[in-house]
Amino acid sequence: MLAGGNADAGVAAATRSPASPAAPASVVPDDPWWRSEWNLSRIGMPSLWKVTEGSASTVIAVVDTGVDATQPDLAGGVLTGYDATTGSDVTGDSVGHGTLVAEVAAGRGDNGVGGAGVCWRCSILPVRVAPNGTATAVGLAEGIRWAVEHGADVINISLVLTASDPTVGAAIQYAEERGVIVVAAAGNDGGANPTYPAAFPGVIGVVATDAADHAYSWATRGSWTTLAAPGCATVGDAAGAATQLCGSSAAAPLVSGLVGLLWSAGVRSPAAVRAALTSDSEPLDRSITAGGRVDATSLAAQLKR
Repeated sequence: MLAGGNADAGVAAATRSPASPAAPASVVPDDPWWRSEWNLSRIGMPSLWKVTEGSASTVIAVVDTGVDATQPDLAGGVLTGYDATTGSDVTGDSVGHGTLVAEVAAGRGDNGVGGAGVCWRCSILPVRVAPNGTATAVGLAEGIRWAVEHGADVINISLVLTASDPTVGAAIQYAEERGVIVVAAAGNDGGANPTYPAAFPGVIGVVATDAADHAYSWATRGSWTTLAAPGCATVGDAAGAATQLCGSSAAAPLVSGLVGLLWSAGVRSPAAVRAALTSDSEPLDRSITAGGRVDATSLAAQLKR
C-alpha cells in the first residue's frame, strides 16, 4: 500500500521623494534546487507565494511511514506526532517515504537550503502508520482519527489500500464532519479503476501528471478522481542530497500544500477548498480526472478578489 506637463510641474517633481518601486508580482525562492522544481513552476507557485506562504498554525498531517524531523528542509516545522502501530510518539522514518512527502507539502522554502515545499510555513504533524512501508486498514483508520483529534487541518495520505475498507471510510467521514480536509494519492498502477482512500466520498483524490499535463503511463486515473497535479518533485534524501520523488505520492502532498496555503489565507471549509481548487483549474480530459490540473496562479487571483 502504499503561485507631459508644464515647467513648474517639472520643478516640483524634482523635489519629491523617488517613487517606491512596484511590488514584485511573485516570490521566487532562493533555494538552490528551485530551478529543478518544474512541478511548482508549472502550476505558478511564485504567484501564490506572493499572496501567502502559509502559517505555522496550519497543520498538515502526513499519515505515512513517519517523518525525519532532522531533515534540513523540515527543520523547526515538525510537531510531536503519533505511531498508530505502537501508540507511542516515536515517529522517525526508517523507510524515507513519509519524509519525502512532508518535504513536498511543507519543506521550508526561501531559506537557502535544498528545495521549496508548497506551504513552507505550515507545520507538519507526523502520523506513522507504516513503519516498515506497509500499513493495515485498522492502523490507517486509527492514524486518521488521531490526526483529527490532535489539530490537523489537512491530512495527506500517499498510501493506497488493496481494497475499499469501511473502517477507513468511517475515519475519513469522521474527519470531514469535523472540517478536516483529506487528500489522497490515486495510485500508480496505470489503470482507471477507483482506488482507496482516494475514491472515498469527500476525499480529494489526486492523479499524477507530467510537465505537458499528460497522465504518466503508470498513473492511476479516471473521472472518479478530484484533481491532477505534477507527479515528480525534487526533494532531499536521507543524506541531504537532491533526489526525485515520482508518483501520485508526490502529486498528493503538492495538493495538500495548496490546501494548507488556502487554509492559512482563510479558506477553511472542505467545500470552499474543493471549489477553489477546481473552479479555475487547468482543464484536462475527464478520462484523466474530473477536476483538471491544479493552478496556483488562479488560486492567487481568487485570494486577491
